[in-house]
Amino acid sequence: MNCSVFFASRFFQIAAVAALALASACGSSTAASGDPAADASDNTGDAAALNDAVGVSGVTFHKDIEPILQAKCQGCHSGTGIAPFALVTYADAQTRAPSAAAAIASQTMPPWGARDTDECKPRFGWQHDLRVTEAEKATLAAWIAAGAPEGNPADAPKVSAAPTLGLANVDLVVKPGKPYVTSGKGDQMRCFIIDPGIKDATWLNGIQILPGNPLVVHHALVFMDPTNESAKLGDADGQYDCFGGPGISGKLIEAWAPGAVPLEFPSNVGTPIPAGTKLVMQIHYHPAGTTADPDASQIQMRFNKAAPEWTGASVLIGNFDAPQGADAGLLPGEDDGPGGPEFLIPPGKSAHKESMRFRLPAQLNGKPLPELHVYGVGTHMHYVGHDMKVWVDRAYAEPACTSAQVDPLTACTQKNCLGASGGDLITCATNSCATEASALAGPCGDCIKAGVLAGSAVADIVTSCEKVQPKPANITDPVTECLVQTPAWNFNWQRIYNYNVPIEQLPILRAGDALNMRCTYDNTLDNPFVNEALALKGLTDPVAVKLGETTLDEMCLAIVQVVFKAP
Repeated sequence: MNCSVFFASRFFQIAAVAALALASACGSSTAASGDPAADASDNTGDAAALNDAVGVSGVTFHKDIEPILQAKCQGCHSGTGIAPFALVTYADAQTRAPSAAAAIASQTMPPWGARDTDECKPRFGWQHDLRVTEAEKATLAAWIAAGAPEGNPADAPKVSAAPTLGLANVDLVVKPGKPYVTSGKGDQMRCFIIDPGIKDATWLNGIQILPGNPLVVHHALVFMDPTNESAKLGDADGQYDCFGGPGISGKLIEAWAPGAVPLEFPSNVGTPIPAGTKLVMQIHYHPAGTTADPDASQIQMRFNKAAPEWTGASVLIGNFDAPQGADAGLLPGEDDGPGGPEFLIPPGKSAHKESMRFRLPAQLNGKPLPELHVYGVGTHMHYVGHDMKVWVDRAYAEPACTSAQVDPLTACTQKNCLGASGGDLITCATNSCATEASALAGPCGDCIKAGVLAGSAVADIVTSCEKVQPKPANITDPVTECLVQTPAWNFNWQRIYNYNVPIEQLPILRAGDALNMRCTYDNTLDNPFVNEALALKGLTDPVAVKLGETTLDEMCLAIVQVVFKAP
């Protein structure tokens, strides 16, 4: 059962779902002077009063600050990773304390895009949440105000609180057949075809990417290629350039960013991997004007030992370039012309919005759509992106049809399909009233079709389908639920956010529900990414931006990891 089939309409493969450069984010934080006393004096005031105000006293590095750095910072700031400096030792932290505090206060660091806003407060917390809590900020402020004392090394954490970046209980490790050397000033997207040697169908339970050269590997994606489509694209070394996407129809199974922990499903969840499947790993390199050491990044994989109870899948939803029925696909926007909805971001607009909606169908591969538990969700745009929100409107609170949808079809069938019923009526309506029938895509069409096939009278079908049904007793999900919002979108820092609750408590998507995406763009010179994209093209002024895969094109994609009962 391929859960991605029904999401396949009109979207481009994802360009980049993981992070690019920590250098741009961390490098923007001004480094401390190197004089601990001077640095501390700039941020002190009355240390005792501050300690009393925040309820913190006697704060030291080893006892209080080191656990925070391990848990929230050292995944990247290790001295060997992509971050431009380390935050491991007392000397590291003492020197960087004021600039680190400023980056945390501005939410530049740690790089975590999912935030609670006035319009989006997800019901559940996130796994491996990197955000620094208010209590942790108070502790850091009190430590700086006290002069950044080291304290007793014996107070250091006995066990590191840093997230484990390697996958546990690995069954298979694979990598490209030949290392790759990146060079120059421009970012490069390179795809590697890898044969994991899977001779029998299996289920993927966990996956992680380990960068071979973490100084230049800024994100990586892994796609399945069960039909060996990539063979037509690769060179003699099994590699090819691939900005925008891998150029294959295979499903995304992993998105990695610097400091990211492994994707691990619960033990009773797995993603089906057909026998003979190849892998395509897309890596975004950032050489920063140098010729880098060779990279041969590895993929760690863990498999279920037996057929799991639940199936996991990652699907990409969005990038609609036109309406699809009455209330799906690309929706009308404030800057649309007389021709109707169009994905076009005008130059000079700082808050242009494009909205899209996807209606979950009643059936998938000829079978009823199962309940889809949302295990994780992410957002994706390009350089012009500024803010993205993803939410669900559940169908139980809406009528399946409106009179505006049904009346034109009723009039057409009365004229062209008199005497027809059941399957014959559906065939006639499809052939003779195609325009009117297209407005019934989604739950309305499903409701009308079910009533016709059941032999109900037309008047009864219309009445039933236009009536709001009572909320089913077994559904506890709210009518409208925000899944994620990234209000300070940063192309450099993309990831998937996984909910930190058991499967049974996860948000559920059902047939007829509407998944909504609202993407806000800043196409002005106040957006530093726009300046960067224009410079790459040799341009100085913003241009109109359309949907596409190149540097000055845009996207509006939701990345949704779902878990459903295995068939």
